[in-house]
Amino acid sequence: MIYISGITSDRVKDVWPICKEYIDLGNSKSKDEMTVEDIYDKLLETEMQLWLVYDENSKVISCLTTEVINYPQRRTCRIVTLGGRDLDTWVDKFLDVLEEWAFAAACDSMETACRKGFIKKLKKFGYEHTYTVLGKELTVKH
Repeated sequence: MIYISGITSDRVKDVWPICKEYIDLGNSKSKDEMTVEDIYDKLLETEMQLWLVYDENSKVISCLTTEVINYPQRRTCRIVTLGGRDLDTWVDKFLDVLEEWAFAAACDSMETACRKGFIKKLKKFGYEHTYTVLGKELTVKH
């Protein structure tokens, strides 16, 4: 059995030793926009949300972070980091829980910037490839 739990900001310090490696794993493919310490601070300040995925033995198998983005015309729940294992065994349940939470938080939509492999995995849950983010370090001119 798989369980999903949102962690309130006052409990982040309690679970952080378990979550830090998973958050680091989920953040490792980023372009260093945020460090794991930045994410930790945002979790404590309630600017981001922490989610745990664990089994019937209370063993954590994944940790995720989200943030609510208030665009001028819509409110969106963004999946920021996802680190863990056995995604295929829990992603459908997690998306159900997260989307229900986002709807209750008055979000109009979901989004995530992810690696190409997730595009195919999330398509069956109604997620579509809306745009691609490309980036370049400004250390050299073209």
